[in-house]
Amino acid sequence: MTINFNIHSASTTNTPTSTQPLAAPVKTESEPNQAKVTKEKQVSDEPVSIAAFSGDAPSSSPYNALLNPEGFDFENMSINEFKGIVDAIRTLESDIARSSGYTGSLRDTFWSDVMGVKGSLNGVNFEEKGFKPDEKINIIDFFVDHVEGAAQMEKENYRSFHGMLGNAQKKQQTVAKITSESFLQEYQEKVINFLKSQETKLVDTQA
Repeated sequence: MTINFNIHSASTTNTPTSTQPLAAPVKTESEPNQAKVTKEKQVSDEPVSIAAFSGDAPSSSPYNALLNPEGFDFENMSINEFKGIVDAIRTLESDIARSSGYTGSLRDTFWSDVMGVKGSLNGVNFEEKGFKPDEKINIIDFFVDHVEGAAQMEKENYRSFHGMLGNAQKKQQTVAKITSESFLQEYQEKVINFLKSQETKLVDTQA
């Protein structure tokens, strides 16, 4: 089977007339959480997709989440969708390493960084966040909020939460990489090349 691929981008005061003093708004305890939820749920009005894949994708593979013909819009994406992308990257990294004969630990590699992001996604308290795992949110803002929350916790109790901010920032950096067009295009090519190599190995084995 010949697999052809082509990767491309798709872009996508009026002054009050009353002389009565205005009453100050009354803040409630739920306002901070509500503001956070609102920010995360501020999805883009006009979807902008990147790295749309227009090649011949396999009918089924553990990496197909990276070969989306409609591209990726991280400002309008559910946690479940993003987890699928993260899982595809994690699996590809592991499979490439094992296929090359490497049997050691994948700690201190990009695979480990991706696993850190996966851990954050698996630990989301959706009831607290105020949205569902299949509801579209702004993925970028989600991890920005994660960093801000970690910074606040370290500020309030440094001894108990020391290191949390650094971990959150590392995950945010990994997400920034994963959500870049250049990264997605690189990994789409990695998927195709790896599948070709496995197909060649299978033919050689059967010969």
